[in-house]
Amino acid sequence: MQEQKYYSEKWSFVIKWIAVILIVILLLVIFIPSNIWQQENNMRKRSQWKMEQLWQAQRMYEKLTGYYDADMKGVLWFVSAVRDSILADSTYIGEQYINYKGKRVRIRVPMLWFSEYDTLFANPYPARDTSLAEVYTAIELNLETGYWDTIFLAQDKDQYKYMDTLWQGVILDTTIDTIIERVTKYNRFNLVDSLLVCPLTGLEYEVSVKGKDRDTVTIHSPIRGGFFERKYLFFTFKDTGHGFIMNGEASWE
Repeated sequence: MQEQKYYSEKWSFVIKWIAVILIVILLLVIFIPSNIWQQENNMRKRSQWKMEQLWQAQRMYEKLTGYYDADMKGVLWFVSAVRDSILADSTYIGEQYINYKGKRVRIRVPMLWFSEYDTLFANPYPARDTSLAEVYTAIELNLETGYWDTIFLAQDKDQYKYMDTLWQGVILDTTIDTIIERVTKYNRFNLVDSLLVCPLTGLEYEVSVKGKDRDTVTIHSPIRGGFFERKYLFFTFKDTGHGFIMNGEASWE
């Protein structure tokens, strides 16, 4: 009887451990593929974001020169150099010259080109701006009731009213108010060489320029025929490719 009880307890212990192991395996089967899919998605988005920045650099380059250039590294340097020139000299607009690949290249810098550059190559984020403003306490004659109404006037916003010679009112007091506004700010980033490299393969993106007037540029992911990598022995990280951009048209949109 005791021997039967011993074997019963032993098998109960084994069954419990088997159940625990099966639960762990089940959790791994559920969560590991999900984690791999998330990695695949993040890598694809990162790669496509890089291609979008390369296209924007080509577009800004074309605005300056009138054509595209397959030398993507040179394009990044070129547009960055023009931006630096504008920072150094605000009159660097219109017809200008820049030394590029040992040659003196004539370019045409459009008005507000630098503003577009700063907006394109930056990550927007919500922020709050705090400023101080004068607020006037005034009384104004209400023509309908015949009484004097108390009003508040902002120094800048309501200037048209209290500066009007026909305004029937009197400013009684001035206070300083704190104004908080919701605005969009930008974290700017530099056009560095790491943008040229696919984050998944470590290979550079393929850039080609075609057309009689070099007016068609294609930026292609270096992944051809898919990408496969074994993960955790039994799982696979795979990607069929990150697509391409031709003259601003992305294949994934």
